[in-house]
Amino acid sequence: MVARKTKSRTTTGPHGTDGTPPSLRRNGFDESAKRLVYGQWRQGVSVAVLAQQSGRSQTAIVRGINEVRAERILEQKLDFIFDPSFEAGDANAIILAPMPEAPRSASRSRPPAALLPGYLASLYDVPLLSREQEAHLFRKMNYLKFLAGKLRETIDPARARTADLDEVERLQTEAHTIKNQIIRANLRLVVSIAKKRSGVSNNFFELVSDGNISLMQAVEKFDFSLGFKFSTYASWAVIKNFARTLPKEKSLRDRFVTGQDLVFEATADHRAASYEFESDNHRNEETVQSMLGRLNDRERRILIGRYGIGGADELTLERLGHELGITKERVRQIESRAQEKLRRFVPKASLR
Repeated sequence: MVARKTKSRTTTGPHGTDGTPPSLRRNGFDESAKRLVYGQWRQGVSVAVLAQQSGRSQTAIVRGINEVRAERILEQKLDFIFDPSFEAGDANAIILAPMPEAPRSASRSRPPAALLPGYLASLYDVPLLSREQEAHLFRKMNYLKFLAGKLRETIDPARARTADLDEVERLQTEAHTIKNQIIRANLRLVVSIAKKRSGVSNNFFELVSDGNISLMQAVEKFDFSLGFKFSTYASWAVIKNFARTLPKEKSLRDRFVTGQDLVFEATADHRAASYEFESDNHRNEETVQSMLGRLNDRERRILIGRYGIGGADELTLERLGHELGITKERVRQIESRAQEKLRRFVPKASLR
């Protein structure tokens, strides 16, 4: 075995003559030192400079950085809605293709910018998504997460490759970008719902803020393949959240009408109109209950717990696994199997 050569350095005080903390030097390149190197690398310090400062090879520095990168990537939560099309041979060509163009239709009126605050006026600059565009983006977002998940399963922090880590981060970043695109296209929906529930004692902008959080969560949980419109699902999520935070009497109180309310009323996103939501929601609840009856007890329990059906608490894979005495991965497999059953039975023409 060949001993590594060390460079002798003269130190003065707590740092070396080059100002390098002792934790970065060869004899102190432990876990905390790796994280310090990683932090400096994230701030833009090059591998060459870090190697020179620590007295280690660039290969060792890269290995240390990648180990910390891999650990942080693997610690991040990564949930996605699986679809059988992800495993098709032509999945990349079809799912990662450009988004379909929106069908030509009459342009929607927008309120005069002077009547709305800057943030709300800007919402009307973002075009709404057609059903086809919406399905494409949800499929693509979840497929990118699926690819990232598969690659993550092959990563060993002690042997992580830079190219693999770069690819995982690229896939997750692209999925996040698509998520934000979906959210921006549906922010008007939140405004429309919040407007109907704002009043003298309910701050409109606080409701919008809370509703936006519900919208973000809904994007993560929405299964496009079941045939529901996302606007219906998201409306349910936002209203469900408002029901928890607003007393019932406030939710039922007549709106405090202002000139701004009238502007919203004239330009409201009709997809989120109350009569449409209530009608769709009632029909969907009946359909969902009918479909759940086709599942066995464990499949039904997992879907109810995962999606909070019927007002149930929404549970993580780990929580359901603990409750049922099975692993997290087994819960995911049963969830996917139950979703596949529902896809065969769902009457898509009747689901909105």
